[in-house]
Amino acid sequence: MKNWIQTLAFVLVSVAAVAQSNLTLYNFNAIPQSLHTNPAYPQQTKIWVGIPVLSGVHFHFHNNGFKLVDLLATGSDVNQNIDNIINNLDEKSHLALTQNVDLLGIGFKMGKGFFTMGAQQVVDFRMDYPVDLLKLVRYGNDQYIGQSLNINQFDYETLVRTNFYLGYQHSLMDDRLSIGGRIKYIIGQQHSYVERMNAEINTNDDGFELDIKTDILIRTAGVSSLLDNTFGDNLMGNVLPQNSGFAGDLGVFYRINDKIDVSGSVIDLGLIKWTANTRDYVSNGQFVYDGIDADLSNGDLEGSLKETQDSLKEAFDFKEVDGESYSRWLSPRLFVGGNYHFTDKHAVGALYHARMWNGEMFHDVSFNYQGRWSRIFQFIASYSVINGTYNNVGAGFDLKLGPVQLYVLSDNILGAMMYENLQTTNVRLGINLAFYGKKDKKPENTPLTNPVVPVPATDDAGSVPDNDDNN
Repeated sequence: MKNWIQTLAFVLVSVAAVAQSNLTLYNFNAIPQSLHTNPAYPQQTKIWVGIPVLSGVHFHFHNNGFKLVDLLATGSDVNQNIDNIINNLDEKSHLALTQNVDLLGIGFKMGKGFFTMGAQQVVDFRMDYPVDLLKLVRYGNDQYIGQSLNINQFDYETLVRTNFYLGYQHSLMDDRLSIGGRIKYIIGQQHSYVERMNAEINTNDDGFELDIKTDILIRTAGVSSLLDNTFGDNLMGNVLPQNSGFAGDLGVFYRINDKIDVSGSVIDLGLIKWTANTRDYVSNGQFVYDGIDADLSNGDLEGSLKETQDSLKEAFDFKEVDGESYSRWLSPRLFVGGNYHFTDKHAVGALYHARMWNGEMFHDVSFNYQGRWSRIFQFIASYSVINGTYNNVGAGFDLKLGPVQLYVLSDNILGAMMYENLQTTNVRLGINLAFYGKKDKKPENTPLTNPVVPVPATDDAGSVPDNDDNN
């Protein structure tokens, strides 16, 4: 059996070697991808078309358990570093990896409404570090002589899905109020999570053996073909399996006056029913475990992981069984924000973001500056506190070259460049075709739909001419 632990170990090592928040994106309505965070946020464009696959590529990494330098500092002992990392982990230590790709996207204004439709591929990996389990693997019997240990908390989930969405927002109250929603039809390709984790570990006073009683259930769908190397045998069935669901996004935007606006949204309210290619991994019984002492300093990482895998397989005696269909809720997110506009071109804002996963809440706070510096260039800068990490300085820009719109955003540009101290970062970039139409003529003292960057006039090529009246 190709144990699920081998896949998990590979993912963890890959993530640590590389270095979902979207905090900088939320208030940056210079690009239509901001609708992914609030479907009601007023848009600057009247028509936009996303270049397939290239219109939006997003990578997000978060690891508040340790930094890469803690593991691979020059001249340090790797085994000692592992000991320090494990001993400093706690119940709040969390690892998350997300990748989003916009496959298709289009939006257009019609009267007081704005329609959007498209498709997006999403990959999520989340895990709370199993501190006690890691100590068991690392130290074996020596750590628990004469002790009893209960391991009942290990939250882990991977999810690969394709979202097909249709969205609409509508302006009310002379464009002061905007409400919006988006419905998503979801096809789930792969999924795995820990549904039940109960392990009782006891040692005799001599410490030679660990007696382990387990009741563990890991549910998967679409993963078995990867582990068995049979994915290509039924390619279409694995790409478009019979795992489907629905989700919704809801948002609101309200402009209190010409200087202040507030907004909020709830994203990913929905679930997926998993029926195709389900397989469960079960450990239920009483086993004996001798422990291991993997030495990672000898350069044989593959051998050390294989030794760890074999030891865990022996200790917990996982068995594969055909799984039944099951349903799993997505992890909803909440955004609440506000902006103060110094002029039509410059504003500052604040944002609160919360994520819910397995009954836990993760909280982020961000502050940002938004500005249109020229007719073709808009800029945003941010500072964020993301799930207990504080060194997150983000930035982004939108560059218009005729109808072509280029953009890059990150919640932590310093982390992306200084990877050895990386704990949180993300990068979002893409290419759109953006058309703004003619500038609406409004009576004097009539508030603009978007006071940060008013809907600009364009020439036939889509360029935004400078206009001193907007200063």
